Amino acid sequence: MGWKDDPIVGKDKPAIDIRPGGGAPKLLAASANPYSAGLYPLGRIFTVGDHATLRETDVLTGVEKRLYSARVTRVDIEADRVEFNHGVTVTDLMGNLLKAGNLSFDAPLQFAPAEFHIGKKWTAAFVRNDRGQVSSAYYDLNIVSKERVTVPAGEFDTFRIEGRGWNKTFGARVEVNFWLVPGLIFPVKREWITRNRRGHFTNTERHELVSLQQHAIGL
Repeated sequence: MGWKDDPIVGKDKPAIDIRPGGGAPKLLAASANPYSAGLYPLGRIFTVGDHATLRETDVLTGVEKRLYSARVTRVDIEADRVEFNHGVTVTDLMGNLLKAGNLSFDAPLQFAPAEFHIGKKWTAAFVRNDRGQVSSAYYDLNIVSKERVTVPAGEFDTFRIEGRGWNKTFGARVEVNFWLVPGLIFPVKREWITRNRRGHFTNTERHELVSLQQHAIGL
């Protein structure tokens, strides 16, 4: 019940088709209020067959680690669940992470807000399970600015979200940065940075959009 089953690729022309060198769609309209950056809904609609290619690099060195693909293979509206690559990654319908490989979370990581406006703040608290190693963590998140960024897929007008917090179990400092465009189902850019209790980096990964084809947009 509620499943939209794989595959439907090629039945409809994608609403969004972003390719390297092809230019980014203009999705953020100017605000009518000259003193405001505007208020925008998240606008994400996941459809089986939506597909992105992303590049992972190291934040500190810029060295490329891998080029990889993420494809929507199931959408369960009733269960608030989206599966990528046949369940390797799982999110809710807003795109907030529930599972990534061996990592799972007791509640979706609330990195994507229901709506965007500069200054919006919220906290995401969760329990993290890494192959049986359980820890408790939180992020304090803030939409800090509108920012134009360049990634392999092109230039995008984005909202920049910063998250700062702690893994309370391990005493680790955790940091995330997201560059999101309302309507796009994948981040244009995201960074995950972790420091241990001694301040040494243990994770410094950056992911950037290379291409994206999605069949619906909720704006």
